[in-house]
Amino acid sequence: GASMEGAGGGDGRRQRDENSVRVTNLSEDVTEGDLQELFRPFGPISRVFLAVDRTTGENRGFAFVNYHHKDDAERAIRTLNGYGYDNLILHVEWAAPRAERS
Repeated sequence: GASMEGAGGGDGRRQRDENSVRVTNLSEDVTEGDLQELFRPFGPISRVFLAVDRTTGENRGFAFVNYHHKDDAERAIRTLNGYGYDNLILHVEWAAPRAERS
């Protein structure tokens, strides 16, 4: 593929949400550790956020995963969207609408 403009440069400090992936349709026994395991093979992750119900302590079936590199996030989306995990089919997509379309 064509190289992304702005790839390579940058000190990694500007952690923008454009590398954020949203995962939905998770089973309630999924943990942050499971998500790390599932998503880490695609590249370094800056954070995993699993939405948890404060009352029940169960997860609410969705999570966000932030990658350091956009192409890692893209690969994770391509690979894991529609992936069968824990008897459910994962839905993986970009978390934020990417406004910066030049």
